[in-house]
Amino acid sequence: MWKIAFKAGLVTIAVILVTQVVSFSIRHSAGQSFTAFVFAMNSILPLMTAFPAAFLIFWQNEKLSRALAELSEAHIQLKAKATHDQMTGLLNREAFFEKSKQARRKCDSGALLLIDADNFKSINDTFGHLVGDEALKLISNALRAAIREHDLVGRVGGEEFCVFLPTTSQDEAAAVAERIRVEVERLAFYPEERHRHRLTVSIGAIVSAGQPTSQLMRLADRCLYEAKEQGRNRVVFAAPVMPAD
Repeated sequence: MWKIAFKAGLVTIAVILVTQVVSFSIRHSAGQSFTAFVFAMNSILPLMTAFPAAFLIFWQNEKLSRALAELSEAHIQLKAKATHDQMTGLLNREAFFEKSKQARRKCDSGALLLIDADNFKSINDTFGHLVGDEALKLISNALRAAIREHDLVGRVGGEEFCVFLPTTSQDEAAAVAERIRVEVERLAFYPEERHRHRLTVSIGAIVSAGQPTSQLMRLADRCLYEAKEQGRNRVVFAAPVMPAD
């Protein structure tokens, strides 16, 4: 509030100075004396009118600026809710595939990782869904820590996640996938006091250069199934699929 009063005060002083100069010039050209009464009136009247008017204008402008800032923040939050999973903060299914599609338009080569939390039903059944949610949050944080800055990660199912690695070779994708697996395995998850529960993920992966996302998902899902069959907590890569001639 004091900033508004200060700015209104500056405007008022400027108005008083202009009024004094104009009044003095007019009276001097008319041969009239510039008396103390005239000086006082030239000061009091602007003070009574200019200051309240300027204060009101600045106050209303401040309210409008604050309302616009709140509206902008609300818009950002609404957009985030529309594109992000509320619990984990990762991209939701629709936003993930849309952003992946946009990334593939720029450079179609890349890798798709389909990630599933191992034995997650037993966590929910044993410790409850709230504890299960905490486990998902920990896994989500591990995914963020393991991927690169330009990679995309989203939650595409209950305990299923997907990562798209743009412009990535199989060796690079394998390194990222293994880093994800290790990061999750190292998580300190204590559903019960002093009792650490080991979290792991299985990962199915495919590197491609032109196949539809739906086909890549089917291939990655097949690899994920193989990772589960082989004992979980592992990465299984599909052979690179080349576009048909």
